[in-house]
Amino acid sequence: MTREPTLATDYASGALSKDTPEEFERLRLLQEWGDPDTRTVLRTAGIGRDWRCLEIGAGAGAVARWMAEQCPDGSVVAVDIDTRYLADELPNLEWRTGDIRELDFAPGEFDLVHSRLTFCHLPEREALVEKAVRWLKPGGRLALGDAMCMPAAGSVYEPVRRFFGALEEGWAAQGSDMLGWAQTIPSRLARAGLRDIGVLTRANCIGEQGPYGALTAANIRQEGAYLVASGLLEQTDVDAVIALCDDPGFTDLRSITVYASGRKPADDGRGAG
Repeated sequence: MTREPTLATDYASGALSKDTPEEFERLRLLQEWGDPDTRTVLRTAGIGRDWRCLEIGAGAGAVARWMAEQCPDGSVVAVDIDTRYLADELPNLEWRTGDIRELDFAPGEFDLVHSRLTFCHLPEREALVEKAVRWLKPGGRLALGDAMCMPAAGSVYEPVRRFFGALEEGWAAQGSDMLGWAQTIPSRLARAGLRDIGVLTRANCIGEQGPYGALTAANIRQEGAYLVASGLLEQTDVDAVIALCDDPGFTDLRSITVYASGRKPADDGRGAG
């Protein structure tokens, strides 16, 4: 008898929940892979010594800590729904536990608002772009980065189609958009009134042996356990895609990272009042 799928309907209790023992190591690998591009984007934004910054979805905290180092005369507020990995203390860094969809900040409070791999998991993502722009000072910068995953059905590999097809179903049940949202980020920033839009992209292939390969292996094992427990896959399906990734002759384009940043015009009255 086929088991009916049972999916968590909230990101915090799903495949990448911090209740999963492997989640801290997965986030460490994500930082190793993603931080170089993130730092490039934020340096290009011109992060200043006295800036007040907001980090949305702090994860294991590496980006927020780096931002605090760049702003010794400023400050960083780092928000995450679960801050269990963020216990260390820095004089200009505040860890804040909360759901960014429920928190609010004063108009014009920040010089920089940044988020990586978070907005794609928030059903209210479009409205949150508008809120983030309101939180910016005139002349402030918003930088968002998310993954635009390739549709599983387009892969030439049947195990990839099965595994990532099931994962697409799981993400959709949680309100995540891993397929189309990232493509729209530059346009969303422009439509929200930002100018000087800059874009950085990176293609990511499963099967590669570098930092993305290590992150992919961790993702597949952790998400695979969730998909099997949810009844969306059998363990043999997970094993098959892991075996493919271990094959030195295998490669498959899995996602394109899309980073976009924009500047709030200095004469934009939405920054105050």
